[in-house]
Amino acid sequence: MMLARRQANIRRRSAATLSLGIAAAFALLVPANADALNAPEMLPVPTGASDQVPGPSEGDMAAATAVMGSAEFELPPNADALPLESILESAYDKSPEVQVARSRVALGDAEIDGEPLLQWNPEVWIGVGVRANGFGRALEIQAQLDQRIEIFGERRMRLRAAKAYKEQLERELDRSTWQIYAQVHAAYNGALLAKQRAETAAGIVAFSERILQTAEKRAEAGEISNLRVRIAQGELAQARQRKLAAELDFRVSANRLSEAAGWPKDRLLVPTGELRLPEKVGDPDAFFDKAMEGHPMIAAQQAAVRTAEARVDSAERDRYPEPMVGAFFSREAEPNIMPVPTTVGLATVTIPIPIWQRNQKARARAKAELEVAQVELGTIEYRLGLQIKRAVESVNTAAERVQTYARDVVPRFAENMSMLEKAFELGEADIIEVFVARSRFLSIQTEALDAYDNYYRAIQDFERLVGTSYTDAVTISPAP
Repeated sequence: MMLARRQANIRRRSAATLSLGIAAAFALLVPANADALNAPEMLPVPTGASDQVPGPSEGDMAAATAVMGSAEFELPPNADALPLESILESAYDKSPEVQVARSRVALGDAEIDGEPLLQWNPEVWIGVGVRANGFGRALEIQAQLDQRIEIFGERRMRLRAAKAYKEQLERELDRSTWQIYAQVHAAYNGALLAKQRAETAAGIVAFSERILQTAEKRAEAGEISNLRVRIAQGELAQARQRKLAAELDFRVSANRLSEAAGWPKDRLLVPTGELRLPEKVGDPDAFFDKAMEGHPMIAAQQAAVRTAEARVDSAERDRYPEPMVGAFFSREAEPNIMPVPTTVGLATVTIPIPIWQRNQKARARAKAELEVAQVELGTIEYRLGLQIKRAVESVNTAAERVQTYARDVVPRFAENMSMLEKAFELGEADIIEVFVARSRFLSIQTEALDAYDNYYRAIQDFERLVGTSYTDAVTISPAP
């Protein structure tokens, strides 16, 4: 009789294990809704993402964990939750790099406003003396006024070079602003991912607490031994440790975001929004051509080339002589018995002969700077061309991995946890089987979050190299 009872228990436990495995496999492979494979949600990047949170069947990881009790995760009391647009406004105002680049634009204004109409001040020569001979002495006065002028358009060329220099500084400001955007966006996505990990960890703690409560009730009823309760207590302790680690990681990530945005030290900046399904760049070749046209780094270097060209033209024009025009006046009288005063007035023109000095040094330096700027532009275009292609391939591959997890695995996570909890309450699954299955589901969930991590890193490299937001890139070249 005892042997028959033991064999029946073994058969019953084996059947429960088999059904649990089948349910888990089915939950992993079959999406909750076939419509989830269409119309993926956009990633929360700069251009006005929607505030609506899709349901679990739409691939929203936050909604998938909310059922598990993610309310256990609370933001720190000094947290300020803001969208990306508001964080960027703060970063642009307070970033040291942007402030320096913005102040440098004033150098271009100074070169334009500081260009005088005439480069040289007028020169006045006055001579007062005495003319003497055998008849006596007479007072003599001479005066001359000279003004050096430019007659070959030198000032116009200098103004052209100054305006080109200001445009170069403005393009450098755009480049610095974009670098801050890429930095803040990366920190924002990192904090968003850390927040999701913390919410998942909090949901696992809530799940483990409910399993422990059920185990204690069943132990009191004599259905299971206290050893199973000890196992549940140990699993809960481990879940709480993971929750503490995830919350610490979230605070560190939020601190990095606060630092990038220049937020007050006593406040913690946290992102709003949730992880969503990404989209891929549909036509990498067509997008590559468009990306190279307006890249901030290329635009800044092209402006540097135009500045160098304008300075070469200005230096070439400065080799022409600058004549000096003036007026001469004298008042004199020859000493005599009856001296007659004489007044002399002359208009004068002095023209230097450009034999030895033809602005050779400035011309040679300007030409060398132009050559350097052109070589640097070619180098930037070559390297960016290769890097942009790699970035597009990397981000598309990472997006495909995220879509696979988010559509086929993540939406079923909360449902799988609920199934495990229900199976344990009904006595269909042993507590060890529950925690083994939970570990497996959590491992898959962690792999999905790691895929998001790789995706966000690819986004960071993409935006830093391409010079445009990923959302705008998808808009320019949407996937078919």
